[in-house]
Amino acid sequence: MVKPDWLARLFPWEQKTLTVNGRVMSYIDEGDRAGRPVLLLSGNPTWGFLYRDFIAPLAAAGFRAIAPDWIGAGYSSHPRVDAALTLAHHIADLVSLLDQLDLRGFVIVGQDWGGPQGVGAALQRVDRLGALVLMNTWLFTGHVGKFHSSPRPWTTWHAPIIGQFFMKRHKVLSQHGPSAVSVRGLTADEARAYHHVFEEPDSDHVVLTWPRTIPMREGDRGWADIRNIENRLPELAGVPALLLWAPADEVFPMSYAQKLKELLPHAEGPVEFDRARHFLQDDRGADLAAAIVEFLNRMLK
Repeated sequence: MVKPDWLARLFPWEQKTLTVNGRVMSYIDEGDRAGRPVLLLSGNPTWGFLYRDFIAPLAAAGFRAIAPDWIGAGYSSHPRVDAALTLAHHIADLVSLLDQLDLRGFVIVGQDWGGPQGVGAALQRVDRLGALVLMNTWLFTGHVGKFHSSPRPWTTWHAPIIGQFFMKRHKVLSQHGPSAVSVRGLTADEARAYHHVFEEPDSDHVVLTWPRTIPMREGDRGWADIRNIENRLPELAGVPALLLWAPADEVFPMSYAQKLKELLPHAEGPVEFDRARHFLQDDRGADLAAAIVEFLNRMLK
């Protein structure tokens, strides 16, 4: 997929690519190559565009800003089968990127699926992990909030038949997700930037696979993977960590931040950001980037 000309004003950085586990992963790589790598990890149904307000501030502060597109999203390959888009696949894909770019002292910045997939990969290369920043995400089993337990919309969206109707036919997430939860409101071009990467028929397969991978109970798809991450969190006790949170997020409200704080008691925060919902990067991007730069400068430089 070639980046269209109209997107250059909002997202001017070059899309680089490498092959991970037989598929093409696209990513942004900006800033000093000798600077500390900061991986900006998005979730469903977004891609690297979510971090458009982070890349320049991080690069200006001397960091190397890297924003990968998960396989199935953004400008990466878009497999049309569930089996190519499991949590284990996403973790392995990121590990491959870490190894191929030989990233050391790297920082994981993860929101939504960027949390478990980013931390899952970091735990495979924990000796090279420098710091961790988590925003409205989760790394544990056994805590299911109101959003994920409610028939409307969540359990309806990923039901076997009706989920296909809403997610595939009406594209409730791939064509409407980010703009529907923005507090400040996205411009037409910002909304288009998120949606255009899923315009090819069935190219949004990952948008349905991700919800079906959130484990509600033991035995669900993804349960063992998330549980393994949760069990290994004590290994991160010596890693500087920061929690940044939008309390108004319906998907991962403050109860998730509090649970993460229990599991990562040494983490700073949660620092709350009002005027923001689920994709807080859209609503408060510049403020979040500034908080991350301050934290990394204080803890790692």
